[in-house]
Amino acid sequence: MRKIKIILILFVFFDFTLFYGCSGSQQTQSREGNYNSAFSISGPRYIEAEFIIRIDSVIASGDLLLPYSAPSFLIWSSGPFTLPNQKIEKLDFENLPPSDIFTDHENGNIISCWDLTGSVNNGKQIIIKRKFSGHLYNLRANINSLLRLSDYDTVSTDLFYFYTKSEPSLEQSPEIILLAHEASGGNQNLNDALRSLFDWVRNKMKYIYPPEKRGVLAAIEKYEGDCGQYSALFITLCRALGIPARQQSGFAISDGKFGYHVWSEVYIPGTGWVPMDTTVPDGFCTIKNTQLVASVGMNIPLKHLPTWSTYSDNDAQGGRTDFMQFMTTVKSGIQAKISTERRLLDFREIKENKK
Repeated sequence: MRKIKIILILFVFFDFTLFYGCSGSQQTQSREGNYNSAFSISGPRYIEAEFIIRIDSVIASGDLLLPYSAPSFLIWSSGPFTLPNQKIEKLDFENLPPSDIFTDHENGNIISCWDLTGSVNNGKQIIIKRKFSGHLYNLRANINSLLRLSDYDTVSTDLFYFYTKSEPSLEQSPEIILLAHEASGGNQNLNDALRSLFDWVRNKMKYIYPPEKRGVLAAIEKYEGDCGQYSALFITLCRALGIPARQQSGFAISDGKFGYHVWSEVYIPGTGWVPMDTTVPDGFCTIKNTQLVASVGMNIPLKHLPTWSTYSDNDAQGGRTDFMQFMTTVKSGIQAKISTERRLLDFREIKENKK
């Protein structure tokens, strides 16, 4: 274990604010990390789908302006993009191309942004349609049984501190740190520690939807919540032990429909990012070919976000949005009815050639 990380974990008991500031200080390079051939990939499925945003009953009015703002209407959406469990081969913007497409420098997300401010015509419908196709895979990783928590000394310092820091919704309070050591059983073997955390979260949490509040501190009040709460608790427990972890946000496909779903990833030395879904018993080191990733990470940075935007009125503030699944919206001076649709046009298993 890195000495400085141990010092920070102990110091949180005396000054949580200082811990938060120090652990989030390095922000200079990409923290995606690497994936490699340690994964077993199988069960290819072809997917073709459309993601649609419909904006109706648009009204522009000075009476709707937020304090210190100008008339604005922006939408951001992340992904889908190629990852080890998914290969996106074609992505088309069929009727309204984005104003900008940029890469989130912290997590590697590919984000489209539509500035619709100049497109507002009272009463006129606006449609944003993305059509994509590619393949989804079952992915499984086996963690080297010899790895120990101390082996994170070999991982990039920038990646390590960025994905073990305390941040909004993933706050490492003194209680969380104590719970992490309790839940891990004191295991120093990395695989055993992760399995203990995984089982502890599954046994402790009760699934309910929707939760009353979100974030890890809400999760440990009653130990109940949806997939996002399961993920927030698992990620924060991992981070408190010095295991880099982050959220994956996207969809689970079932009965021909897209359902919202999130799960976790942990970074394994010599392997890369490994999926963990604590909402299902077989989610340890596994992602299924019915899961589509839209984004990774939380508190995701956004370009073009107005400084006046806050969570009290919009989906983002302080240059960030808490997470990205289908879309993030910010508006002022504009009223609109926004609806979404996710169409699964083709979804079938591909026969694998066995040698």
